Amino acid sequence: MVLVALALLAAQTVVAAASTDAWAAAKSGVARLLGRGDPERERLAGQRLDQARDQLQAAPPGQELDGVHAELVAVWRTRLADLLEEHPDAAGDLQALVDQVQAQLPAASVSSADHAVAAGRDVKITASGSAVAAGVIHGDVMPPGPSVPGLAGG
Repeated sequence: MVLVALALLAAQTVVAAASTDAWAAAKSGVARLLGRGDPERERLAGQRLDQARDQLQAAPPGQELDGVHAELVAVWRTRLADLLEEHPDAAGDLQALVDQVQAQLPAASVSSADHAVAAGRDVKITASGSAVAAGVIHGDVMPPGPSVPGLAGG
């Protein structure tokens, strides 16, 4: 389960890097990991990553971009999960790549319109008196990273 979570985190990080200065590191690192020492496989992985970046850049802002983003995260999650299933020893290298790329990503910027609320971290919704408080989530919600295996609470 930890490897699946790492694959998801890595996919989210790679897709997030596609429109930033961190792209070169993300692309070369993922291509190298997927290539597993085979230059042709590495080249093919690099082409697939470039195609993903092109899809993101071609998508119009808003819901369509969000959809393309989610679709690409799912595709890369699957590819990276397959890698980790076949080569669990690659987990350390993938985690190091994720850490490197995340350090290069710009700070999260969030915005909202109309009656929406956007946040880059936690949102706490409360009501007092006779008021009503509610929240709706559209899209994926994921923890920030895989948890460390071990005993809970102790």
